[in-house]
Amino acid sequence: MKAFNKLLISDLRQFFRDRTALFFTFAFPILFIFIFGWVFSGAGDISYEIGLVKNDSSVTSEGISQILRQIPIFEINEGEKTDKLAELEEGNLRAVVVIPDDIDTNIGLGQPVDIRVYYDPAQTTSAQIILPVLKQAIDEVNRQITQQPILVKLTEESIQAHDLRDIDYLVPGILAMSILFLGLFGSIVLVERREKKILKRFGATPLNRSTMVFSQITYRMILALIQTLIIIGIASLVFNVQMVGNWFLLLGLVLLGTLTFISIGYFAVARAKTTEGAMPIIQIIQFPMLFLSGIFFPVDFMPDFMRPIIAIIPLTYLGDAFRQVMVDATPLYPLSLDIAVLIAWLFVCMILAVKLFRWE
Repeated sequence: MKAFNKLLISDLRQFFRDRTALFFTFAFPILFIFIFGWVFSGAGDISYEIGLVKNDSSVTSEGISQILRQIPIFEINEGEKTDKLAELEEGNLRAVVVIPDDIDTNIGLGQPVDIRVYYDPAQTTSAQIILPVLKQAIDEVNRQITQQPILVKLTEESIQAHDLRDIDYLVPGILAMSILFLGLFGSIVLVERREKKILKRFGATPLNRSTMVFSQITYRMILALIQTLIIIGIASLVFNVQMVGNWFLLLGLVLLGTLTFISIGYFAVARAKTTEGAMPIIQIIQFPMLFLSGIFFPVDFMPDFMRPIIAIIPLTYLGDAFRQVMVDATPLYPLSLDIAVLIAWLFVCMILAVKLFRWE
C-alpha cells in the first residue's frame, strides 16, 4: 500500500507539472462549453414519429388527421392519450397531437378550439423542426376546413418540468468527451514507460506491476471526478445549466465511464511498441466515437445504415446516461441498458488487455 501511495502521488505531481496535460484535461472541455454556449444555436430523408389522439370521429377531426398524414416527414401513430404520452416520455415518439372532442360543435358555434401538442424540449428537433411544421399544418386546417383562421389553434405542452436549451443538452456530451479523452490517452503513459524501459526496471524491483497499473487507474479516476466538478461548476455559473439528477449516480457513472475507456485504451495499445505507433490507434478509436455517438449531433440526422455503428459505440451510452441523470433528458436507451453496455465493454476490454499487453 505504501508503494501504491507513492506511485499515485508521483503521478499526480507529474500531471500537475505538465501544462499540456492540464490544458487538454481541464481547459479543453471548458473551452468547448464556452464555444457551444456562445456560438451554438439552436441531410437525407428524415422522418419523425408523431402520436395522434382523436377524441371523436367528426369530419374536422378526420380532416386534421388526413392533413397530418400527408406531411412527408411525419409518421402518424394513432392511439389513446395515456399510451401515446407514455411513449413520448420513453423517447419513442417526437410529439403527441391531441384533437379534442366536440370539435365540429365548437367550430359551428364560432368558439376557438385548442389542438394540443405535447413534446419534449430535450429532443431539440421537436422545437426546431416539428413544432413549426405542425403550426403550418394547423394553418392549413383553418384554410381548408374552417375557413376561419381564429377558430383552430395549436397549444404547446412540454412534458418536462423545466425547459432545456441547447447548452443544457450539450454539457453532458462535453463531459462524456472529456472522460473519453482522459481514459484513452491515459494508456499512452504505459507505452511511454515501456518504450523507455521503465517497466522493465520496475520488474527488477519488489514492486508488483499491478500496483503500478492500479495507481495509474486511481489517479485517472481522481482527475475524472475533479474534471466533472469543474465542468458542471462552469456550466452552472456561466450558463445556468442545472444539475437535476442524483449526484452519487452521476459520479458513479463518471467512474464507470473512466474505467471503461481506460480498459479500451489499454487494449488498443496492448501491442504498440512506441508512442508514435500508439497515437494513431487511439485517434482511430477516438474520432468515430466523437462524431457518431450523438454527444454533439442528434442521431436522428444520421443515415440508417450507420445506426448499427452508433449502437455499439460505448460513448453513445455514456452520453445518453449523463443526459438522463444531469438534465433529465428523454432517454435514447434505458439507463439500465446504458450501464450494462458500459460494464460489458469494461470487462471484455480489460480481459483482452490483460491477455495481450506487452510489458517489455
